[in-house]
Parts: sequence; structure tokens; C-alpha cells
Amino acid sequence: MKSLSHNIFKKLLILLSLILSSGTSFAVELGRIEGFGPVSRGFAGGGVAHATGSAAIILNPAALLANKPGHELMLQVSEIRAFIDVRNNQTHEIVRTSSLGNNRGPYDLPELAYSYRGDDWAFGTGIFAAAGFGVEYGRDSFLSTTTTGNVATGLETSGRLTAIRIPIALAWQVTDTLRFGAALDIVNLSLNLATLYDAKQIQMLRQQNRASGGLVTIVGALPTLAGVHLNFVNDHPIYGGLSAWGIGGRVGATWQATPETSLGLSYEFETQLTDLRGKGRLTAVDILNNHIVVSGRGRFEDMQLPAAVVIGASHQLSPTFAVITDVRRSFWKDMLGDARFSYKAEGGLFNGQELNALLPLGFNNITSLTLAMEWTASDQWTVRSGLSHAVQQLVKDQNLNGTLPTLTRNHFVVNASYSWQNNYELTLGCSYAWTPAVHNPGNNINSIPPITGRNRQVTPVISYRVTF
Repeated sequence: MKSLSHNIFKKLLILLSLILSSGTSFAVELGRIEGFGPVSRGFAGGGVAHATGSAAIILNPAALLANKPGHELMLQVSEIRAFIDVRNNQTHEIVRTSSLGNNRGPYDLPELAYSYRGDDWAFGTGIFAAAGFGVEYGRDSFLSTTTTGNVATGLETSGRLTAIRIPIALAWQVTDTLRFGAALDIVNLSLNLATLYDAKQIQMLRQQNRASGGLVTIVGALPTLAGVHLNFVNDHPIYGGLSAWGIGGRVGATWQATPETSLGLSYEFETQLTDLRGKGRLTAVDILNNHIVVSGRGRFEDMQLPAAVVIGASHQLSPTFAVITDVRRSFWKDMLGDARFSYKAEGGLFNGQELNALLPLGFNNITSLTLAMEWTASDQWTVRSGLSHAVQQLVKDQNLNGTLPTLTRNHFVVNASYSWQNNYELTLGCSYAWTPAVHNPGNNINSIPPITGRNRQVTPVISYRVTF
């Protein structure tokens, strides 16, 4: 019975995501940086101290008590259209991301939430596509060609990291001005990865004591080795070649400092996920482009979604105009500073042989600043706009990798909501994101040729809310 219930739950989750997505998607978005729900989305991810509707479940559960009494149901879909390119600064070849597989581009973020507010308590639950980034470069670019021997391997280069959160939240009124809230999330993290390591990169891993195991010794001893390719790709709208389940959550508070000013604080805990595991292939390629394929199972140990803390304020300048500001600190370095990867061959000549590697991804902790406004133009129309800026680049220059080029730092958003019959609201909006170019000087574990990564993205959004 337990297995049957688990299978039914998985099928419902897949069905919901398929209904809300276009079938092919792909992201460079870093979880929460663009916000959830029509209000926070219009604020470029801000609103921790503002009434954000049912989306407060995943922003600041205490803010559920800022909503109107009664029920609210919210449905939103945002579609990230990312334009990423990576340039080989030696050959001047440019490779651009494309849509060649399932759920790699454009990337759709579905959100469904329900909340209820009573007199001094509130409840909420939902499902959110809460994080993700990725690329799809095909099989014919310089990223699929070794520097050693200049071998065009014809092997895929792509990557996708996605997260789904299913939160359950409660909030309660402590005093007339102070509110607390807490949420517990069921979390799924999935990774698709297809990447080529040049023989020089394999040698660097060994020299820096970042690679060990029988497979490393065997592959490294090949006199004509050109490169090693890893492939963990599941052509599926949700699940990746490597997947993990676990829990997460957040706590939050709001304080009504004055009738016009509210302050908010939210802390999101680092997730507690199982190791990412899945079946895949390791392919050793020699300078004649002969492929030695080793099937097996891979694992990323202790890869978590990061802890984060947000403080914010909302101030009503007039009955129709409010300003919102947030400061957010996300601790990505703990999650993806280094990635501990292992691979164990199954079957064939190399059965039981292992590879263990510590991959230097070089993610930074991020501080992002948000400034936004909300104008209630009439009883029917509300206009919002916001700007967010990440103070640090997420990935250090020398750690830029063509397979996971997370390059978004700035977001500008505008949306407008139309309400009718006091119960229904439709919101349309769009955000534009951009970043300065990131340069990897090359000759390191993440890239042998010097490369430059650029990104800009456009995200149209549509949402619908009903209260009853």
C-alpha cells in the first residue's frame, strides 16, 4: 500500500508539471531570485515584509497573515527564455544554447498554491518549481572536442539542475503587531549532466589529489587518452539522470512597526537531501576517436540547496503607492563550492572499479539587493515594478564551466494585475535579466581553452488568483 501511494504521488506530480509546462525546458535561473507568485514576481523577488498572497508560503510564511481573511488559490507559469553563449577565446568559436531535448529550453516554472487565513492564524500549501539552471549545446561544438588530439567526439554537452518544493506552512498572530510563521518542504533535486573532460583536465585532477580509484588508474594509463565523457541524462520533464529527495523549510516573522511600515525577516534552512544517485555512462575517448563505454552508477554526495536569510521592509507612502526593499544572502558556496562525485562500473571488463573525484565548481555566496514599487491605479488595476542586483558573480571566473554557466546577476520586472468582482485577479508581466561577461583564463580543471560566458534572458509570466 505504501509503494502504491508513493507511485500515485509521483504520477500526480508528473501530471501537474506536464500540464503547467511546455514539454521542453531549460534554465539559468537561480531559485528565488525572480520571486514566486504575481506580487513577489512583480517586485523582482522582493516582498518578505509585504502581503504576497499564497506565495508567502515559500517567501515568508508569517506574511500569510497579511492576506485577506478566507481562502486563496493561485496558479502561475513563468517561462524563462535564456540566450547563453560561450566563446572559445583561442579559436573564436561561439556556441549558443539551444533546445534539443526534453525540458531544456525554454524553461517553464509552474506554481500552484492554496492558503487560508483565519482571525489569528493562517495555513498554506502548494507546489513550486523552486530552482534551476542548465544548458544544451549539442554534440558538435568545441565543448565536445578535446584539446588533446583535437578529437571531435560527437558526444553531448548539456546540463540541468532543477528543484521542486512542496511546502506546508502555518502562521500565527503573536501580538497585534508581531507575526510568526514556519514551513516544512518536501524537496526533489534532479541533475542532468553530459560533459567532456580533456585528458589534461584528468591529469590536473590527479596531480591535485582530486581524483582516485581503480577507474582513474586504468583510464589515466591509456597512452592515447584524449578525454573522458560523463553522461547522466534522463530525457524527462522533471527527473534528471541523478536525483534525490529530502526535506527543507523556513521560518519567518513580520513586525508592523507603524501603520505604514512593515518589517520582515525570513530564514531558509539548508535542505537535508539524500545523495544524488542515478545510472549513467563513462566514455573514455582516444586520439583516434575510439570510444570505450563503461556503464555504471554515479553519485554526488551531500549536494544541498543552500541556506538563505532575507530581511526587508514595506512602506506605504500613500494609500495607493508603496515601496519595497529586500536584502538576501544565499550560501551557495556550501552547496557547490566543491562537488564530491563517485562512479562505480557495473558489468563488463571493469565491473566494480570506481572513480572518485572532487570537482572545483567554485560557487560563491551571493548577496542580492531588491528595490520595488506597487501602484494601485484603481479598484481594478495594480502595477508593480522591481529591480534586483546580485553583488557577487555566482561563479568565480576561473571556475566558469560551459556545462553549468550560471550567469544571471541583474533583473528588471514589470507586471500589471486586473481584478474583477473582488474575487478574481489576472496578472501579466515580463522580466529581463542580464549579466556582465565572465572570463575563464583557461588551462584549469574547468576549461583548457580560455572561454567567455554571456547570458541575457526574457521571462514572460501569467498568473491567476481567486479568493473565496
